[in-house]
Amino acid sequence: MDKDYKELMTQVGDERFSSRFAELEKTIYEFIKEAGYVGQVECNERILYHVLLDYYSDIERLKVFHDIEHTKTDKVIAYLIYWILRRKPIQFTYSEEEKDIFPNERFACYLLVNECLWKDYDGNLDEKGYKQLDNYMDLVLYYFKYRQLNPQVIELMIESFKMGRWFPINPT
Repeated sequence: MDKDYKELMTQVGDERFSSRFAELEKTIYEFIKEAGYVGQVECNERILYHVLLDYYSDIERLKVFHDIEHTKTDKVIAYLIYWILRRKPIQFTYSEEEKDIFPNERFACYLLVNECLWKDYDGNLDEKGYKQLDNYMDLVLYYFKYRQLNPQVIELMIESFKMGRWFPINPT
C-alpha cells in the first residue's frame, strides 16, 4: 500500500498535493467559522491527508482508464465530496455546546454550493428561488446524512442541478 501511495505522489506531485491540502484545509476552517462550529470541531489533518490520497488515487485511476489528461470539474468535486463524507476529517472537540452531529455532511453541502452551484450564478434569485434552493439543499443534506454514497451519484446530483437552471420547472 505504501508503494502505491509513493507512486501516486510521484504522479500528483508534492507541490500540487500540498497546495490542494492547504486550500482544502483553509476552506474547512472558513466553513467552521461561517457555520458557527468554532470551538466545537476541528480539521483532523491526518484524516484530511488520507481524504486527498484516496481522492487523487481515484482521479488518477479514472485518467488512466479513460486515457484522458484532465477530468471534468463536476467529477473532481464529486470525488472530493465522496471522500470527505467517507473519511470525515472534521472531528468534534470537547464542547458543552453541541450544534449538531453532521459537520462533514454540512461541509459537503457547503462545497457543493460554493464550488459548483454558484459559479455561474448571476445574482438573480427571487424569494421563490431561494426557497427552492433551500429545499434542494435540505434534500442533499438528508442524502449525505442517511443514504448510500458513491461519487457517481454525487456527480449526477451536481449535473442535475445545473440542468435545472436551463430548464426551470414552473409549477402552476
